[in-house]
Amino acid sequence: MSSFALSNVTLIDGRGGSPAERMTVVVENGSITRIVPTSQYDAATGPKVTDAAGKWLLPGYINGNIHLLDGVMMVGAGGVEYLARYEGSFSRVIEEGAQLTLKNGVTTVFDTWDARDPVLEARDRINAGTVIGSRIFAAGNIVGMGGPFSPDFNFTARQSISQSFANRMDLLFAAGVGAELTLLQEREFRARFRDYVQSGVDMVKIAISDHLMAHLNPAALRTYHTFPEKWVRMMAEDVHSAGLPFLSHTMAVPALELAADVDVDVMIHPTWTFNQVIPEELVNRIAERRIGVGIQPIADDYADRLLLHGNPFGTLNSPEHQKNERNFIEAGANVMVSTDAGCTSHDVMQDLGPDLQEGRPWSLGSDHFTWVKALRTRGLTTMGAIQALTHNVAEAYNKLDTIGTVEVGKLADLVLLSSDPLVDSENLSDIAAIYKEGVLVNRSALPNPQIVTAPRGTPVPN
Repeated sequence: MSSFALSNVTLIDGRGGSPAERMTVVVENGSITRIVPTSQYDAATGPKVTDAAGKWLLPGYINGNIHLLDGVMMVGAGGVEYLARYEGSFSRVIEEGAQLTLKNGVTTVFDTWDARDPVLEARDRINAGTVIGSRIFAAGNIVGMGGPFSPDFNFTARQSISQSFANRMDLLFAAGVGAELTLLQEREFRARFRDYVQSGVDMVKIAISDHLMAHLNPAALRTYHTFPEKWVRMMAEDVHSAGLPFLSHTMAVPALELAADVDVDVMIHPTWTFNQVIPEELVNRIAERRIGVGIQPIADDYADRLLLHGNPFGTLNSPEHQKNERNFIEAGANVMVSTDAGCTSHDVMQDLGPDLQEGRPWSLGSDHFTWVKALRTRGLTTMGAIQALTHNVAEAYNKLDTIGTVEVGKLADLVLLSSDPLVDSENLSDIAAIYKEGVLVNRSALPNPQIVTAPRGTPVPN
């Protein structure tokens, strides 16, 4: 690993304090070893200096909720062909997604739903240095949910595809902890769950409430608790005993209350509550406990375009859901970037057309910038946006000892900007350089190889 010093930077370290001007940050063997005013740095005895005058230095960005295989497509058009086209190459598609995120400043991602074995394979290859990409922490399946062709995602697709293929995909994604868990007796259920906790995943995400896609149909608004409360408490105990982060998927206020009661570490899209305003007491309790709040805002103009094109995802931007977002921000909750984005196929993007491609919050690479822009309209400050992209995610996942801020002893995950992000949060995308563990990222070479992002009709590389 290289050693160097970035001098004369304006340092925004992610801890929320005022920027420090004309600083030198020293990196050795992949970690930050010194942070001093440039006037106090002895270049003759330290690592080689790179003058970064006129630049702003931030921690590497972190995304607290993505699906490197595109989960959004799994609930609608494009999912069948995507899985069929890239079957056998899932780990490489996941690596491609991790390169798209790294190219845009995201040095760490938390993949909260994916095919477990392929995502763990990609994680291990990146960690070993065999492949470049954002650092991956993976949950595998959402416990209690079936695979992509189950009622939790796109059951109707089963009517027009081979059952052998559908079953193979569902088994791969469910990884033994799918919807069938709800049919087991308690002893068998807990043994199966404990095996999963010990299967190599970095965190565990639970479907406290269902993911039945009827929730997007205004005539069928309903939700169910996936497991008995007793079972949810047992799962919380097992996950916390294993020292892993415990995540919740919820779609309603009662499920959110249970998630808070069992002390989850991270709540994914807690503001989506079937258009119910979350009680103030519950918002404050979640904020006080510093639970990671994975808000998923949709910009007003983009939601309007979705509705204009008949896309029901636009309904997720309801006034009630917007109020939930504002209330969490005003309460000082641990708001974190949580985009749900994935490595989307060319065909799906082509079908969307220019109107829905621009500003799409589920497209890897631009997703975190779109998230910031939307949350700024809900009252998130520019410093709040920086922390939501860095410190807050690391805190929620209990990784603040190694990532999330620019401090001595932490990994040298760094983003160098050409413009001041505190003047305009859109400057977070004005990236001059990215370092992951002290290694300068060659952004122009990513992704490599191109698979999903390759020109349409390109054969999948061997």
